[in-house]
Amino acid sequence: MKSKIIYFLLLLLVISAFVFYNKTKLTISVIVPVYNAEKYISKCLDSILSQEGDFDIVVVNDGSTDSSLKILQEYAKKYKNIKLINQDNQGVSAARNVGLKAASAKYITFVDSDDWLEPNAFNLAIDVIKKDKSDVLLTGYYDVYDREWVRKTRGENEADIVPELSRFPTRTLDKLSLFSPFYAKDAYSDLYYSGTDIRGKFYLKEFLDNNNINFTPGIKCAEDIIFNFQAFLHNPKISILSAPIYNYRNRVDSESKSMDMVKWSLVSISKMQQKEEYKTASRNTQMLIDDSLLFLINLGIYNIYRQGKTIDDIKIYVLEAYRSFDKYNLAERKSLRNYLKLENILLSL
Repeated sequence: MKSKIIYFLLLLLVISAFVFYNKTKLTISVIVPVYNAEKYISKCLDSILSQEGDFDIVVVNDGSTDSSLKILQEYAKKYKNIKLINQDNQGVSAARNVGLKAASAKYITFVDSDDWLEPNAFNLAIDVIKKDKSDVLLTGYYDVYDREWVRKTRGENEADIVPELSRFPTRTLDKLSLFSPFYAKDAYSDLYYSGTDIRGKFYLKEFLDNNNINFTPGIKCAEDIIFNFQAFLHNPKISILSAPIYNYRNRVDSESKSMDMVKWSLVSISKMQQKEEYKTASRNTQMLIDDSLLFLINLGIYNIYRQGKTIDDIKIYVLEAYRSFDKYNLAERKSLRNYLKLENILLSL
């Protein structure tokens, strides 16, 4: 009888240890939306598969018309940790949302089909997450330009002259510096800039699920920025990893894409302002979010000028964006970096 009790207690201990291990082990689901990425997808997947750790890859083929699906099927057949989902074309937001529903790991990260990870990316990220028990981890990333094939981190020249303690005063960041990277006096590093998109970030899935954070369908611009703003407004514990572990392929925009960026940015601003998180945020935070989204309009204009074109065809949209800031007083508007840039553009016309 005594031996049976000991056996039962040992069995209970083993079961408890197994449950605890599965509950606490750090797993990662990588969500990769794919649309007509036959030229890039192998490099993307190979960079993920070469990582160490307990991870799976959820690939969502969003109605590709090239050979992307065939390539993905070959990878899914070869690797058991790849889950392939095929759907009609619905856009990147819908594809990522499908990936979120299918993901089962403790942490979520996103990799676009034309981007790739640095070696040892997961190990570096996991070290910080385990130490901080982060809701969101921000990491550095490389910009990789198609034409020049230049790799650089944003703001690295400025960051080099700033002492480490000044760049990263704490392991968790002031949320306002994420909404407006140049608003905080110590925001010299690209980690502050990278606060507004999803590249190179890791999210606690429980945090996303509990706060019903997903991507807004029906928009073609800034869907990832809106996703992040929603997350930040729920006051997550945010940690930082200074090492660049993500490579972002910064493909040169065509004139039509630049025009669309300006037009769709207005839609994105409107969609963000309809979110409950935005409505309940402070006026200062709302102002900084609006200004951050205005950056995309400035970027679209810059790309159009770079191609030797004018903004005559989109001037009405630019003026609409500029006038939408009339609700803020003069002192507030003078504190907004992207608003002042847009003002200078309009004055030069």
